[in-house]
Amino acid sequence: SDIQQRKPEDAKNRLLAHTELFKMLVQFKPDGRRSVVISDHEDELLEHSRGYGKGSRPEDYLDAFADYIKTNLNEIAALNIVCTRPKELTREGLKSLRLTLDREGFTTQQLNTAISQMTNEEIAADIITLIRRYAIGSTLISHEARIRRAVDKLKKAHQFSKQELNWIARMEKYLMEESVLNVTVFDEDGRFKAQGGFAKINKVFGNKLESIILELNEYLYDDGGKIA
Repeated sequence: SDIQQRKPEDAKNRLLAHTELFKMLVQFKPDGRRSVVISDHEDELLEHSRGYGKGSRPEDYLDAFADYIKTNLNEIAALNIVCTRPKELTREGLKSLRLTLDREGFTTQQLNTAISQMTNEEIAADIITLIRRYAIGSTLISHEARIRRAVDKLKKAHQFSKQELNWIARMEKYLMEESVLNVTVFDEDGRFKAQGGFAKINKVFGNKLESIILELNEYLYDDGGKIA
């Protein structure tokens, strides 16, 4: 174009005569792709729907989850442990299992949402409860309620000292965040390691910390599930 050689007024008039062409060019980037169009108009919600993986309905999604769990019960070690020997579950095993399920499109949030939509009741179960529910028919209970119920049973079964109760409160808080508690945690996790680890905390419980943790796990998985 000779636009740069023209006088200012003449150049202006020529540009104004081709405004539509420039509007069209603005929509394309140098690589040929269309640019993002930004509008000043207020957004309007036209449609809202939730995807459930390969299924279009909440029940389809939950059926697919149940099928996956039952099909892979003997193929995925951590999955088998959750259903048959949950007290042996480690934090690393649970993390790996979560990643495996995520890759298949089964997340705790989506599973809970699907259940809530089907039952019209809000549910916030952890992945352990969800797996056991659809594999062995365990009671569906929120993560928080599951932990609280187990800790309450433990407290009622013993006459704990104030110092012991303080440690149990820390264990309860840990379970709320991590879902799995076993003896190795006390020497691996900073929240306990910084306080002296297993050796020191064990002394507080009169060298019975291991049996206390085993008992707590009994209550955690006392959920009515049948053996897988």
